[in-house]
Amino acid sequence: MRSARIMGSLLGGMALVAAGALVPASAAAKPRDLVVPTAAYPTIQSAVDAASPGDHIAVRPGVYREQVSIAKDVTLTGAGAKKTTIRAPQQLVTGADGLNSIVTLDHAAHVKISGLAVSGPGSGTCDAGALGAGIRVLGGAHLDLSHARVTHIQDTPMAPCFHSANAILIGALPVGTGSAAIRDSEITDYQGSGIVVLNEGSHATLLRNVVTGQKRLSTDGIEFVGAIGRIEENVVSDNACREPDPGCGTDFFNDVQHAGILAGGAGTVIAKNRLSRNQLGIYAFDTAEIRHNNLIDNEFFGMALQDGTFTATKDTIRGGVGGVAAIASAVDTTARLDHVKITKTSGDPIQTFECCGFTATVTAEP
Repeated sequence: MRSARIMGSLLGGMALVAAGALVPASAAAKPRDLVVPTAAYPTIQSAVDAASPGDHIAVRPGVYREQVSIAKDVTLTGAGAKKTTIRAPQQLVTGADGLNSIVTLDHAAHVKISGLAVSGPGSGTCDAGALGAGIRVLGGAHLDLSHARVTHIQDTPMAPCFHSANAILIGALPVGTGSAAIRDSEITDYQGSGIVVLNEGSHATLLRNVVTGQKRLSTDGIEFVGAIGRIEENVVSDNACREPDPGCGTDFFNDVQHAGILAGGAGTVIAKNRLSRNQLGIYAFDTAEIRHNNLIDNEFFGMALQDGTFTATKDTIRGGVGGVAAIASAVDTTARLDHVKITKTSGDPIQTFECCGFTATVTAEP
């Protein structure tokens, strides 16, 4: 009996020791707060490199001239979009995608960024060292961006470089995906496009952002190419053809048009946005749920619907050459306007454009 009691005591003691040994490891696994700048972390990149998945990096007010590459799940918080800025350094290092970006998310990382600005300009040109993007999301990574600014994403001198200087670029063509939730942020003064989401499998939710184009260059505000998502309650303006741009024009079949929102695909929602002073307010392809948008003084049309089946519900369109354009170039296009209000256009409020044997049909319900 005595030996049994001793053995029980020994086993109990060993269990306690084992349980105690787990406490430090458990404590070490808790997320940490890393502060920049400090002696330990003088740069944002040094804090990212030292962070473990789940850690929080707090960035004090200041301007940080560096590129930041993130390949782990972390949270990055500044002191405010007007106080903390990550600015393009003089010399940009090219990323794995061949672009020079200021902040890059990769390797399926889930990254939260808030309360800071990402800013150019880049020091390169169209010929060498061009700035690719303000924030780049690829490799299946996810960006959660809020209360932030992405601005001055342009080269020196500013120029219309092809596929260059997009403020936020998500996914890649022909292969590569990414995703994002972007809300309550300001995207301005970009040389290419404001927010671009590329490729099937990529998706994004954009809520309550202000996206303002460059008034000297041709730009697009929000582009979904192959990707789908929700675009709601954003204010998008000043994206249009600028001179000189020989590819731009009003011919849907031979020219390029620039838009506040260019998107389409099953599952895409475009709702409650305010779009003004773009060449086209909304340019939709394939299909989309379009409702309750306010489209004001867009130069060409408030809404262009091409090669698909569409329903627009309770949108308001004012100004421009026309209100709604239905375009058929690859398949028959049908558009149903449900209580869409169109006023003060200089031409016919509803117009159709047909090519190559396909038809465009619009029905309007009062």
